[in-house]
Parts: sequence; structure tokens; C-alpha cells
Amino acid sequence: MSENSAPQPRPVPVSLREFAAGDESDLNVVAPWVGPAVDEETGRLKEPLRKRHLIATSVGWPKPGHEPAAIALNEAILAELYVRSGLLAVTLAISEKNFNSTRSLSIWEDEDALKGFLKSGPHMAAARQVRELMYDWEGANWVSEETLELPTFDDAKAKLDEVRAPGPSAFESYDGDRSA
Repeated sequence: MSENSAPQPRPVPVSLREFAAGDESDLNVVAPWVGPAVDEETGRLKEPLRKRHLIATSVGWPKPGHEPAAIALNEAILAELYVRSGLLAVTLAISEKNFNSTRSLSIWEDEDALKGFLKSGPHMAAARQVRELMYDWEGANWVSEETLELPTFDDAKAKLDEVRAPGPSAFESYDGDRSA
């Protein structure tokens, strides 16, 4: 390839499993851990979480060309999330190499707190547009009896790999354009 030629488009994965297996070696934490359980100076837990709580994660692969709508929805979701009762901690990351995969990882006091956020107006508005804005999306949550250190995105990816159902995703929305 000459210096002046544009990079060739790469094929878009055709399944959730292909997206999930993508290269995220450039995963960039765009919002470090924050929340009432996090020490602002160190970014670590103030103290171990020794009572039952919920850890939740999600990842989506946005379609190009929908950035303005996605940004507006994300701003509303984050405004709700950061003040949501029951949120203990949250962090966000993006990988450009893996089709701009957008990951969240959060800790909640309990399932009711997480469900309250998931059913909030801003989150529901975004959920209704997942198929329009994303190639695919997945999420999971699990109970923890004790958390001594904040979970990592590698922990979250391993949990998603563990619980991912076989077959097509309920959220997949692959357009006719198969290159990015």
C-alpha cells in the first residue's frame, strides 16, 4: 500500500461471538471508577464490600454514522447513572480496534437498584434504539458476597463469555454494508 492510499475497509463481524472475540488491546478507560464506594484519590475501593451486592457489565458495538444520536442517549444515561440511588461504583471503556466497542462495568447495592436504573427513562429510551444504533449488544450481572478489589474489564469479558447463549443474539442488527 502506498503512503497516499486509504486503508482498506475491514469486514464487520457477522455474529456476537465474532465481535466478542475482537482485538481490544487498545481498550481505553474513558471514565475511571467513580461512585460512593470508590476513593476519589486512588480510584480503588474505600474498603472491601463485604455484604451481598451485584456486579453488572455491558458491551455494545455501535454502527458508524449514528454518533450524534448515540452521544445524546449516552449523555442522558450517564446523567441518570451517576446520581442513581444504589450505585456503588462504575467505569466505562472504549476500544477503537474492536469496532468502537463500548463497555461498562458497575457495582450495585442490590438487584432492585440495578433494575431501577435499567427501567429509568434515559436507559429505556436507549434500549428501544439498540438495534438501530448498534451492530450488537450484550450484558450480564452476577451476585458477589465479597469484593476486595474492583473488578476488571477482563473479569467482565470472562463473565460474558461464560454466560453467552449459543446461537444468534437477540440484539443483532447487521446491515447490508459489511465493511467498516
